Amino acid sequence: MVRKENSKSGLKARKAGRAGSGLILAALAFGLTGQPAWAAEDPLLSRMTGDFVGRGTFKSSPSAEPEMVYCKITNALASGGTVLTQKGRCAVATNSGRVTGTMEAKGGGVYQGTLESLSTKGPVKFAGQASGDQITMNADFVDKRSSKPGKAVIQTVVGDGKYRTVSRTLDTKTQSEFVASDIVFTKQ
Repeated sequence: MVRKENSKSGLKARKAGRAGSGLILAALAFGLTGQPAWAAEDPLLSRMTGDFVGRGTFKSSPSAEPEMVYCKITNALASGGTVLTQKGRCAVATNSGRVTGTMEAKGGGVYQGTLESLSTKGPVKFAGQASGDQITMNADFVDKRSSKPGKAVIQTVVGDGKYRTVSRTLDTKTQSEFVASDIVFTKQ
């Protein structure tokens, strides 16, 4: 059965319906995020999205005893899948605090970003290179204890439903390297 409607209200409804379907197609083409649907997600960053619980160790100095650290983190993709945003909290027996950061895939296996945590004054700035499932980054920060600039090498290895981050830091007083943190994040 073919329905013919010649009234002005019927014509307006059909035009509005066509305009609405055009908006839906535009939203689908942009993935509802404002980014074109063809913008590729970074394969390593996309494997680190979701809600994670992190467990591991933290040391504030080479001579300090390692403390157990516990984190609850939410990671999400932004900017068409090339930026990983991180929000959550980490706690040790003596302290706890907010963790926020971003990691951006610049292309060609190059990554950079920032991270604010309870052990630094201001953001840690890092940049580095990926090889396979591992990202190795050099980081610059200001140590909260000493208020001195510091350096670290951060290695993140991504696996199925988890990732491990190890931070090797150069002590600002002795200039000796030590493992400041070793945390395994498991997807919930």
